[in-house]
Amino acid sequence: MVIIVKSSNKILILLKDSEKFMKKVFEFNFNNADIILIPENYTPFDREKLAEKINKKYEQVIFFDYYDQFYLLLPLISKKIIKKYIINNGISLLYNECILNNMMQLYEYKERKMIDYIATTKYDTYISMKDKIDYIELDYKTKIHPKNNNSIGLLGLYYVEYSNFFVQLSAVAISKIKKAIVLEQNTVVKKFEEDFNVVIEEEKDVIKLIEQNKVNLDVAFSEVSPINFLISMDAGIPCIIGNTNLLDNDEKLKKLLVLDSDDDVNEICEKIDNVLENKKEIEKLYSIWRKKYSDNSKKLIEKFVKLGGGR
Repeated sequence: MVIIVKSSNKILILLKDSEKFMKKVFEFNFNNADIILIPENYTPFDREKLAEKINKKYEQVIFFDYYDQFYLLLPLISKKIIKKYIINNGISLLYNECILNNMMQLYEYKERKMIDYIATTKYDTYISMKDKIDYIELDYKTKIHPKNNNSIGLLGLYYVEYSNFFVQLSAVAISKIKKAIVLEQNTVVKKFEEDFNVVIEEEKDVIKLIEQNKVNLDVAFSEVSPINFLISMDAGIPCIIGNTNLLDNDEKLKKLLVLDSDDDVNEICEKIDNVLENKKEIEKLYSIWRKKYSDNSKKLIEKFVKLGGGR
């Protein structure tokens, strides 16, 4: 299916069809852009019609994350169009051969002038490769309705190896709360519930999951996306995160919310107790940090959009 966009915007952002939530995030950050979700079954005819539309209407196209459909579309886009790519993986994920190969392919495309600019949402990737890429921070604000239930939310998935899921679940099991809300369950998770005397409930909608709890955990072995952290913290629900750079510019807030060791069950459990005891102080510190984050995000995105003469 070919999607015809009718607007006066000169920027087009392309996302995978599965990235419906990220569409909302990009709408929040790029209010002067059109956004299209590209399905996996996009045909050669669809790509040709979209490329024709791009070449007639837009000044720049922004692709988000790795996707075969994007690679097939790139050669069809005029050299006059500024082409930018945003990647979303941290350095710690380069053990994954597929992610590594995709990143190397993008660098090759940039060398061949098929892509003009690459940016990353992960600061560790930027620091390691800042001679090749730029850096942006995505912001997002939405209203949710905190329930303040006596539960702890886990924002990682059990089948994603770097999400550190079972370490976090173990911390819940030895905490005073002993109830976890997770995005997905399987037989292993249910067996854990039986063996470790912890209540585990499933909520597939991440927003509904976040709003239920007294505290949320996003303790991954990789640099976390800030979006879930922002949603939780904006609602006054403390969110504990792994050893990431996200709060490096606020040592007090970092000490309260960031773990020294991502796989230390006892430290996670102690951090849960500590954030609940210091909730007011966290909210005060966060409000100051939050404004700085939003201001910096806006500046970085404006800079990225202007690369190559974009408006």
